Amino acid sequence: MGFYTSEIMTGAPQEFKSETQEMIYRKLEHADIPYTRIESDPGISMDDCLNIDKAFGIDTVKTILLTNRQKNKFWLYVTHARKAFITKEFGASLQIPRVSFADEDLMKAILGTPHGAATPFGLLREEAKDIIFVMDRDVAERDKIVITDGDPCGFIAIANKDLFNLVGRQPILIENPAEIIAAQEC
Repeated sequence: MGFYTSEIMTGAPQEFKSETQEMIYRKLEHADIPYTRIESDPGISMDDCLNIDKAFGIDTVKTILLTNRQKNKFWLYVTHARKAFITKEFGASLQIPRVSFADEDLMKAILGTPHGAATPFGLLREEAKDIIFVMDRDVAERDKIVITDGDPCGFIAIANKDLFNLVGRQPILIENPAEIIAAQEC
């Protein structure tokens, strides 16, 4: 059985799976920002991302919510979908102590998303106002990126400039020296 991806669509879904997803589409509509979207099986693994890449013709990115040991400071990091994430390198890039992945309860509380659906759109939430937005420089320089719509089965292709305008901030740009990992064939 193959990985399901819908045809490319415009406009919001008929039904929303969460308040965060509804907020994302309402804000996109209110700001009159163009985007395309697909629905798919949950896009969690690198192999899943390859199917989503094919549907859009654009490489997906991964978005990671990170926290310090005290769980009182957070970073939302957007990087290549197939780049290894090394906490030591991330911390060194920002001159901060090591960080760890935020657990699903924190993701839901701050971004309003479950595991596999972290998205820069989560920065629109009041709960995310203090999150530090970080992005790989070469990802930020792309015309468009593919990110989740707050659900692991929904993906949006959007221009970076439109994303930055919508969330009201520019990311801190870092150079991620990690090598891109080849996706494993099924």
